[in-house]
Amino acid sequence: MLLLYAACNFYCITRLSVTGDESNYYKYGINILKNEPQKKLANGVPVYNSQMPIVAINALTRAIPQLFNPALKHNSQQTLTDVTIGRIFSVISALLLACYVLVWSTKLYGRRGGFFSLTLYMLCPNILAHSQMVGTDVYSFLVCTATCYYAWQFNRSRQMKYLLLVSLALGIGQISKQSLLLLYPVVIGFLMLQVYQDKLLLREKIWILFRQTFIIAIISLLVINTGFLFNNTGKTLKEYHFISSKFKNLQQQFSFANAVPMPLPEPYVLGFDYVSFNAETPPGIDGLSSYGSGTFLGQAFTGQRIWYYYSICFLYKLPIPFLIIFFAAIAAYWINRKRSLFMHNEIFLLLPVAFIFVSFSLFNTMYLGIKNVLFLLPLLFIFCGSLVSNLLYYLKPKLFISITCTLLIWEGLSVASYFPHFLPYTNEFIYNKKDAFKIFGDANIYFQEGWILAKEYLDKHPDIQFEPQEPVHGKVMVSLEKYFDYWHDGKMKWLTNLHLEPVSHFDSQYLIFDVP
Repeated sequence: MLLLYAACNFYCITRLSVTGDESNYYKYGINILKNEPQKKLANGVPVYNSQMPIVAINALTRAIPQLFNPALKHNSQQTLTDVTIGRIFSVISALLLACYVLVWSTKLYGRRGGFFSLTLYMLCPNILAHSQMVGTDVYSFLVCTATCYYAWQFNRSRQMKYLLLVSLALGIGQISKQSLLLLYPVVIGFLMLQVYQDKLLLREKIWILFRQTFIIAIISLLVINTGFLFNNTGKTLKEYHFISSKFKNLQQQFSFANAVPMPLPEPYVLGFDYVSFNAETPPGIDGLSSYGSGTFLGQAFTGQRIWYYYSICFLYKLPIPFLIIFFAAIAAYWINRKRSLFMHNEIFLLLPVAFIFVSFSLFNTMYLGIKNVLFLLPLLFIFCGSLVSNLLYYLKPKLFISITCTLLIWEGLSVASYFPHFLPYTNEFIYNKKDAFKIFGDANIYFQEGWILAKEYLDKHPDIQFEPQEPVHGKVMVSLEKYFDYWHDGKMKWLTNLHLEPVSHFDSQYLIFDVP
């Protein structure tokens, strides 16, 4: 299964176009390898915001040949090839994550449960799509799962090596993706639960919790500083020049600590400042915004909070069979709760999901698709392994096999219909895929990665005109980016003003109209 999964991913990475985001991540990875981790501004706008040092791994495919040939120079086309090859490390990370899913689920629910969880992981179209790109997403999937796994192991064994692994994973998370900062309160919650369960005096519990937290803090600081190459570590708060309103306000509120050196590298701190600036800036302003003004449920993004955004993403972007399996797993677990050890096992899977999902739903205002919360899915796949033992407690094996095989075959066929291009996947709740744009006009289904495939389609259909900027008659293909005018350039306004319904589509990303 792992070999098949690897083969699928390695083939797909050669069929996808390099996106603008991938180029930026790759360039930042190269900067890290060149000892240049700084987060820069160009005309007052962040050049790098959410890019993190972990992407230096993807740039190794360029760095290693350069090591043996320092004079090596690549033109833009060769650099795009470098990015494509660099995707290999993302795929390797996805394969390593598959091992974590299999091992943890097997330890919890037996070999059948482990196999079931692994199958769900491998059939997830969203994990497939984002593990085929250069970026921080796939690393966040891996690090989040590893952190929770080692926290579970530490709770079970109380061995110091697992606390050190938790600390190391948390630190790596901070050089992988900024949203993994949310894992700290989750892990502290796990530690508090552990000392609460111990039969000790209160002062002993407090001392143990303090000692464990101190170890996590020290190791995290060491990993973060190492990742950012100790760049300007020790800079005082008053020496920072923040650009976001949030961080300027924080700087004023903590002015009493202005002279205190900060134990964090400057680019790590500025990364949060720049992301806050991007969140405060309305989308779609060319040269200022970090993302275009897509639409959601037919309404344009305006920077407002949409608390149900990620719930709708899960509803349409996750395969229906998985949704059935997940809710069945919850119901079966609840029915069998007297036989379970929730506070020792499943809390390490479900608490992170609940806390982080609610945090994103209530406080995030940058809507970049389901990818923002994908790092929670492996934990859900592992939890679904509990369905095997819980259902086998009530159902005959043959009936159970019939039901699960039917659901998995349904999911497999649904996902395979998108091969080799999984990012625009939507489930059968959107029956006609040319209508997917009415739900998602954003990075949920369009990320510029499908251009190679779209170009091949256009070559086979020479009668279709691609994004003509003047009014024409006949068939016209337009990307969602131009149809929704992400950057307000108005180049396809003549078409959108006609208010035509698309007659067809290509991978939901490119709409085809018949202009009378």
